Amino acid sequence: MTLKNNGGGQDQFQAVYDNHAPLVRAVLYNICGGEHLDDLAQETFIKIWKGLPGFRENANIKTWIYRIATNTALDWCRKNAAAKAESWLPDLPGGEGGETNAINRDIVKKGLMRLSPEQRAVVTLCIFEELTIKEAGSALGLPEGTVKSRLHYARAEMGKFFQENGVTV
Repeated sequence: MTLKNNGGGQDQFQAVYDNHAPLVRAVLYNICGGEHLDDLAQETFIKIWKGLPGFRENANIKTWIYRIATNTALDWCRKNAAAKAESWLPDLPGGEGGETNAINRDIVKKGLMRLSPEQRAVVTLCIFEELTIKEAGSALGLPEGTVKSRLHYARAEMGKFFQENGVTV
């Protein structure tokens, strides 16, 4: 999507919202859960609205939006570290598929709860949103090596959790 930087007008914002609201909500939900999703989405889009006038036209808007959404989610996680882990149970891709799929998704959700918010952010972007390591690094403002490291440790933690629960991958 190409933007003409006309000061972040209402039409421009509406187009950004229409094209990226599902992405923003998915990122926020996968990192923070659903309890505060509407408030976090609103906060994210306020930041996007305020930032549109300064958006560089040669930059990738999707990466910019991922970064704002992820930072909003991570900020919320840091402020609410004492919140119950049970409140964070994302809906995972793969929807329908019977009882076995539902059981598998439940096990994955429980395993994801063991990850730090930073690891969940990397998993969300690299696995659920299918960004490359480079794109995820750009969206998170991290070097590619840090993204790789977080993804590696998240996978290791998930593998350990699966093994402890008798799940073969």
